[in-house]
Amino acid sequence: MKPRRDDRSGQRGPQAMGDLVAGLMARSGYAQVQSADALQEAWSKAAGDAFAAHSRAGNINRGKLEVWVENSAISQAISFQKREILKQLQTALPDRRIEEIRIKVGRIN
Repeated sequence: MKPRRDDRSGQRGPQAMGDLVAGLMARSGYAQVQSADALQEAWSKAAGDAFAAHSRAGNINRGKLEVWVENSAISQAISFQKREILKQLQTALPDRRIEEIRIKVGRIN
């Protein structure tokens, strides 16, 4: 009978620097902050200065981007431009798979 080789000895070899940094970022929550900043930046560019000053991007849930706006007038104005803004967001953030924009009125600070 051959001696058994135990691959689960608990010893680990060296890890790639990228894997270490990614793990550290995930544990510290930095990746989420970075992701939220990228989403807000993409929203600001897609929506334009006039709308970006009165709105902010929220979460993406099941392909739906939640956007918070200051008032119903801004909500209505953005809704007229929604298709064009959506196309720009899809181009800027293809990995986020944004399929729809949901506008909600509330505090943006």
